[in-house]
Amino acid sequence: MNTQKKNNIEHEYDRKIDEFESRLNNKFSISGSSLFGDPEVISNFFIKDSSTYNNYVIVTVEFERATLREASDFKKFLENIIAEENKGIIVNLNKCDFIDSSFFGVLVGAVKRLKAMNRNFFLVYDNNHQLPIFSATGLNKVFTVFNSVEEAANQ
Repeated sequence: MNTQKKNNIEHEYDRKIDEFESRLNNKFSISGSSLFGDPEVISNFFIKDSSTYNNYVIVTVEFERATLREASDFKKFLENIIAEENKGIIVNLNKCDFIDSSFFGVLVGAVKRLKAMNRNFFLVYDNNHQLPIFSATGLNKVFTVFNSVEEAANQ
């Protein structure tokens, strides 16, 4: 692939992320406080594991519905990981049956921040478990999605 074509693809990718974030920001604002606890288990809903894979922090979302209510805490949680760890992030969403646009907005924001820092951001979401909103919105093109944490970590 030539350099010009690659630059055009990256520009289009960034434009789509900016457009999606703009739509989210015009609908509501996310605010709240994060839940802090043990360094490995930050809350009952988000589990952080930075010891299993050297280059990645694994974040497991531990609830079935990822909505606006959880998005603000998750945003603070990811911001702390990005600030404290010099690693890529793998978010495991396999326990989620539903993800709303506000939660996707948090994930998109994390992708942008890590991309600017030359770090990876991967999602783990089993293909047999795919959410309709994920493919219907085109977000499957924004994120690199794997079926398992092991598969993502070996990239």
